[in-house]
Amino acid sequence: MCPFSVTVQNVPDRELGPLLTQLSNAGFDNPIIAPVRGDDSPTAAASAGPADLPTDWRLVRERKGESYRWPKGRERYTPYRVFMGRTRAEGAVQIGLGEALRKNTRGRDRKYVVAFLSGGSAQEPLVEFVAADDYDHTRELVAVIRGSDGGRRMYSAGDALPPIYAQRFRTEIYNERIVYPGAWNKVVVVAREDDDETMLNHALIQSRRRDRS
Repeated sequence: MCPFSVTVQNVPDRELGPLLTQLSNAGFDNPIIAPVRGDDSPTAAASAGPADLPTDWRLVRERKGESYRWPKGRERYTPYRVFMGRTRAEGAVQIGLGEALRKNTRGRDRKYVVAFLSGGSAQEPLVEFVAADDYDHTRELVAVIRGSDGGRRMYSAGDALPPIYAQRFRTEIYNERIVYPGAWNKVVVVAREDDDETMLNHALIQSRRRDRS
């Protein structure tokens, strides 16, 4: 028999997280989620501004054995946690945060937290937070900000940042937090390892800037 595609319509917001958990437990990890709302249109989605951020990111599930294949090899994440938030333009958004230890990276072993656009599994990497040199004392990680050219270019120390980063994020300079030959003189977002909201919001903003490039 051919496989089936099943659509469940008009799921209330409060029920979406539990439904996704049940689907994941049943082995269906990549559901297609679309908001049902009056402004659900290409124009509305394209108009998502950087300030349109979820007010409450919710952990919807944690996956074991998650991995992603980079050009230099496959990386495994423990834990890999999937969060869901809602915005006015996009509706439900899912972003996964995967943690890994990368050996001998800029002079030492460093913790990474990679944010993925996620329907359940790791699908598209958005940003990488890397442990600062003083991580053992501060538990802080940093991630570059891209988009100074409307695309992938990073912001230099003297560049004007988008207002959202000045208003909502703590920013510093990469080579002041990671001192290593060739380290970038670029602006980074700073987040404690337990500050999921900052990492998720930065990833969401970066995904929008990438879509416009």
